[in-house]
Amino acid sequence: MRILAVNVQSGGINAKIDALLQRALGHEADVYVLSEFRDSPTGVHVRETLEQSGYPRQTYSRGHRGNGVLVAAREIFEPVHNPAGLPEDGYPNAMIECVFADLHVIGVYLPGQDRKRPHLDYLIRLTQAMDEQNVPALIIGDFNSGRNETDIEANLGKKRLIDEFSTAEQYRLLEQQWHEAWLYKHPGEVEFSWYPRTGPPLRKNGWRLDKAFVSRALLPRVRDAFYDHGFRLEGLTDHSALIVDLD
Repeated sequence: MRILAVNVQSGGINAKIDALLQRALGHEADVYVLSEFRDSPTGVHVRETLEQSGYPRQTYSRGHRGNGVLVAAREIFEPVHNPAGLPEDGYPNAMIECVFADLHVIGVYLPGQDRKRPHLDYLIRLTQAMDEQNVPALIIGDFNSGRNETDIEANLGKKRLIDEFSTAEQYRLLEQQWHEAWLYKHPGEVEFSWYPRTGPPLRKNGWRLDKAFVSRALLPRVRDAFYDHGFRLEGLTDHSALIVDLD
């Protein structure tokens, strides 16, 4: 089973959305998780293209002008919107849980800075509960958080940190619960999934924001996890895609 997650950048760049979708479909994933998806005319085009390409099972952040999540799959699943029960002003569209026959997939686009604290608190509680019940589960998408020392390129090898994630401590607690798939398959390696479009081109300003966390029950089934940087390098979006392969 293959799951692909990519941030489409502000709902998708109209002139490049078809190329982004074709690159994504080229990976022949079973499940697609698109973050920064928007319920807009471009969003309608994205959903129709995925449906026509064999992904009729879909759920997404409806009636919401801002950034949200779209999950599209070949197989039937049961969606749970706003699983954390957050209020309307608490970014409830940041997470969608999808219950498949033998797998839970939680697609995320966590908001910036401290606004994601309630989401991370919920995910920490969720990982504990799912491990107690031995549930095979995966949380995947744009976390907008990580390790200060290794997930920010400007901090590599530095004792004094230049940039920091405000939610690094909560992220650490999440890491203590579940393994992060890419790091599990590539220990000691360094890659970055997002670069800002501004600033000097040679400045080391990469950030690794796109992650997948797997439950204890699912960990033995993780065959591979890797980034497709072509999405970013070709200017289709400002993020690389993350692909996770499961047995």
